[in-house]
Amino acid sequence: MNTELPTQLLRSLVAVAETGSLGRAAARLSRSESALSLQMSRLEDVAGTALFDRDGRTLKLNQAGVTLLGHARAILARVDAARADLKLAREGGAVRMGLVQDFSGDLLVQALRRFRVDSPRSQVQIMIAGTSDLLVALSEERLDFALCARTPLVGKPLITLPMGWFGDSVLLDEEVLPLATIAPPCPFLAAATAALDAMGRPYRLAIMTPSLDGVRAAALAGLGIACRTVLAMGELPLTDTRLPQLPEVAYDLSTSRERGSASRELEQAFREEILRHASANECVTKAAG
Repeated sequence: MNTELPTQLLRSLVAVAETGSLGRAAARLSRSESALSLQMSRLEDVAGTALFDRDGRTLKLNQAGVTLLGHARAILARVDAARADLKLAREGGAVRMGLVQDFSGDLLVQALRRFRVDSPRSQVQIMIAGTSDLLVALSEERLDFALCARTPLVGKPLITLPMGWFGDSVLLDEEVLPLATIAPPCPFLAAATAALDAMGRPYRLAIMTPSLDGVRAAALAGLGIACRTVLAMGELPLTDTRLPQLPEVAYDLSTSRERGSASRELEQAFREEILRHASANECVTKAAG
């Protein structure tokens, strides 16, 4: 073999092998029989050996032809995959999303399942982090969109959820209230400490972790009282009057300036799933339609 193998010739070889004749292969490829015959002759020149046993108008692959056919199919599969991936990239098929930990459970799974139906070949990159890190990633255009916590005082957020206290009520008998919290900066820690300070209730940071799963585990184990939402904790909050009232927390989807159609599709699926899931759990106090 003295030169490269053109993919066009390999594609014609596969068609001839699968149909068994120049006529049927030519019809499949929308070419004339004479043009296809010239292609097979050219391919044999490139390969440096005969590829067919010819019997009139019927072509049957010889051993060299069978060997090349296997390589041809593998090469064409890779070429077709590369073309599909490049087309996907051109059409905005690569999606980079970000979200805070509270929304990384079942509702994210459901949103991704819905998205898979419409965009099964899309590549999805997911960043789960705190709001401050997500906003930095958005500003640097490392994300297409992100769900972040924000103040409800400006504009209408996607959803507004009530904060609550979660944990073992036995801990309320302690003179200094133990808290289980995400490491700062954390809007829930800020809200919890502000409310406790206003009440004059002493507290200590018993558990600090970067993980929401860690906060949930600590609260369920009775190591600390957590300030989160029903959506994040998956259980009803404490309603003991020895604990102060907490504010609401607002969430919104922020987007980068340039993104593709697949990004918009996943954002919409995620948006709708958030509202559906929150409404089903009866923990939304305000929702933007």
